Amino acid sequence: MVEIEKELPLLFKTGKVVYGFREVMKTIYAKKVLGLIVARDIPKNLYDKLIYYAKIFSIPYYIYEGSSKELGVLCGKKFVISSIAILSPGESSILNLFEVSK
Repeated sequence: MVEIEKELPLLFKTGKVVYGFREVMKTIYAKKVLGLIVARDIPKNLYDKLIYYAKIFSIPYYIYEGSSKELGVLCGKKFVISSIAILSPGESSILNLFEVSK
């Protein structure tokens, strides 16, 4: 079982990611996303839009049960992170996390 708490810091160190609603949406439209992580507590309209486009573009997604503030801290940032688009997993095995969410 993949633990997101261990894999996210490794993903940010060795992989390639985009975070923040606007940047993630641009990347989704460009069809470059391997996986999407969304914080549960973001505004409903943003949450719905991210999940809607993830389904349309067949992007596997994972709903992070913690807050966007906790997601930011987990990623080593000092600000909230609403969503993360994974472009390259690097040395992490975070993409195995999405097998459960499909």
